[in-house]
Amino acid sequence: MAGERIDVEMQDTGEFLASIHSATGIDEIVLMFDDAEDVSDGLLGNDEPTVRATVEFLLSHQPPGDLPDRIDLVDIAAAYDGAIESIRRLRG
Repeated sequence: MAGERIDVEMQDTGEFLASIHSATGIDEIVLMFDDAEDVSDGLLGNDEPTVRATVEFLLSHQPPGDLPDRIDLVDIAAAYDGAIESIRRLRG
């Protein structure tokens, strides 16, 4: 993640819109966090700081333009070994 600014806005309970501002423009992704506490065994919450840390985690693996339009924390946890712990560390 080099030089991106991330804005996070709650859209609905458990659903957040993340706008990623970079030198090439703005990319948006909707993240579903309804099951955040269940998926993470209580380590992560359904809140903006967790969503921001999740976007930072995703950006450490791929550029913003390659992110899907919608993604669920369940899918992130399944796709990346150690994702929950990495996101928890980024959240602080």
